[in-house]
Amino acid sequence: MSKNSIAVNQLYLDLPLFKQAFIHKSVSSNDNNERLEFLGDAVLEVVVSEYLFNRFATLDEGKLTQMRASLVNTQSLSATFQQLDCKELLQTSKGTNKLDETHKHSIYAGTLEACIGAIFIELGFEESKVFILQLFQNHFSYLNESSELKDAKSRLQEALQARGAELPKYSVVSNKEGNNFECSVTFNGKTFRASDVIKKESEQKVAALILLELDGS
Repeated sequence: MSKNSIAVNQLYLDLPLFKQAFIHKSVSSNDNNERLEFLGDAVLEVVVSEYLFNRFATLDEGKLTQMRASLVNTQSLSATFQQLDCKELLQTSKGTNKLDETHKHSIYAGTLEACIGAIFIELGFEESKVFILQLFQNHFSYLNESSELKDAKSRLQEALQARGAELPKYSVVSNKEGNNFECSVTFNGKTFRASDVIKKESEQKVAALILLELDGS
């Protein structure tokens, strides 16, 4: 186990629902982790919100919302899931497993939320809270009341400028109805894609994917 790995309590690993949390819908249309993911998402938001509310008593709801969004998003959850020492338990179909890593972040994030949901059902709220606070302890340590919660595009620009690298060019196309936008960027020989109903958000999602790539390099 690497020094950056997050150790998972053996008690969790023996829970039937925790095992189910690692079953992607591409493997089974019935016995998968989607319902657990739905529940875990809600539990995660409550725990992180409570933590921020208690720690930052002088901040208004707008700043607290920004802080929570910087912690609880697909990219952050994906990166956290990949630090689990039991991430190899994830079950996906052969086709899904062959997808490029940039397309798997939502799967990783959803699986982490499903793990939280499983612990909540099997062991209760307090135990799921312990698990969440363990997951985010390093993230929490970087937060303070004056934290600049810059968006992904801004952070990517700063990271690339610090490396003397060329800034990305965002290519965005919409569907025929004009209600969904897909953004793509080619960076270091790889193409990163993401879509959203808001054009700017599709760009932010791609920027976040490239940041993950940089963090792993």
